[in-house]
Amino acid sequence: MPKLFAFHRRRSSCGLGGRIAGVRRLLALTCAIVLVDTIFYAALVPLVPYFTSELDLSKSTVGLLSGAFGAGVLVGSAPGGYLSSRAGVKVAALAGLVLMSIASLVFGLAETTPLLMLARFAGGFGSALSWVAAFTWLVERAPEERRGAMIGVMLSAAVFGALLGPVLGSVAAAIGLVPAFAGVAALGLGICFWAALEPAPAPSGKASLFRSISMARRPRLLMGLWFITLPPLVFAAVAVLVPLQLDGLGWGAAAVGGVFLVSAAFEAFVHPLLGRWADASGYRPPVIAGILASVGILLVLPLTTNPWLLALLVVLAAGAFNAPLVPGTALFSRGSEKAGMDPSMAFAITNFAWASGYAVGAPLGGTLADLRGDALSYLVLATVCLLTLILLRREMD
Repeated sequence: MPKLFAFHRRRSSCGLGGRIAGVRRLLALTCAIVLVDTIFYAALVPLVPYFTSELDLSKSTVGLLSGAFGAGVLVGSAPGGYLSSRAGVKVAALAGLVLMSIASLVFGLAETTPLLMLARFAGGFGSALSWVAAFTWLVERAPEERRGAMIGVMLSAAVFGALLGPVLGSVAAAIGLVPAFAGVAALGLGICFWAALEPAPAPSGKASLFRSISMARRPRLLMGLWFITLPPLVFAAVAVLVPLQLDGLGWGAAAVGGVFLVSAAFEAFVHPLLGRWADASGYRPPVIAGILASVGILLVLPLTTNPWLLALLVVLAAGAFNAPLVPGTALFSRGSEKAGMDPSMAFAITNFAWASGYAVGAPLGGTLADLRGDALSYLVLATVCLLTLILLRREMD
């Protein structure tokens, strides 16, 4: 009996070790998927002055070009959830990666504004497929007690992609768009091959968009969705206005890319901390702290005429504006699971929420700035943040 017990204990330990290794390997893959998507998404930031000059674009048009990616995610979210549920997360991830890679190559070759917008839209659509698949894949394997932290790590990988995106944009401004974005396409196809080799759970086959939307109307789930929507709504406007503001203060594409690189690095550092904070104390403290800091930053941004101070504010904004994102994602994930929502559709809805913020924030910021200057854009966004605090306070009472 002792030998038999020892054998079972060793076999159990090996099984546990294998599961842990499998989860870590899957975490690395899902991080790679979201990283390459966000590289393409964030590469536009240092190129905003370039396209504005070369194609004679207004701030409103730049906002539309930037927001086209979010519009693609918006349209692709429901198909992404349906495909993940019916065909499986691996099929959805592969389809998304291939589409994003093609879109990146087209973006590098495009010479007209409509084609640039189409490439951004297609990249967003592909990103919706792969993001839903990646999140569903990870959450189905992540231990409940570590879910917030693992989501934080995955979002940090996305932020690291957002960190590399401005670098790519700066490189593209120096060496040309084609080689830079062809490199992103090659990276996407490489990750596609990796995903094809990774074991994946069988498709649930239970996707129901209308049933999932009905479940998502519960107050707690709606609160989580709004916390996912708010960060891209605010930061998308900054990504349109600040590069032009820095360009007006004499900073070129490389300097603008450097500012957003450092801001993304700061955000990547903050995300896991926010996940642990939310796991330990609930979602409210990190959300409240982030929103209060966001209001202060938004009110100071239009008054800043020193490029170094403006750069510092962008770095701080990357942490403050995105503070509700990790708690909101964890809040919605837990709530949707308890409600019995299909995991693929749950993350399709979170993708839709994020895309709604980004698709609205970039054009809204540019349009308001064209009407009455950057100050109006920042004031409107600060008001939205304050209204969120009021709603949160009412939810607590």
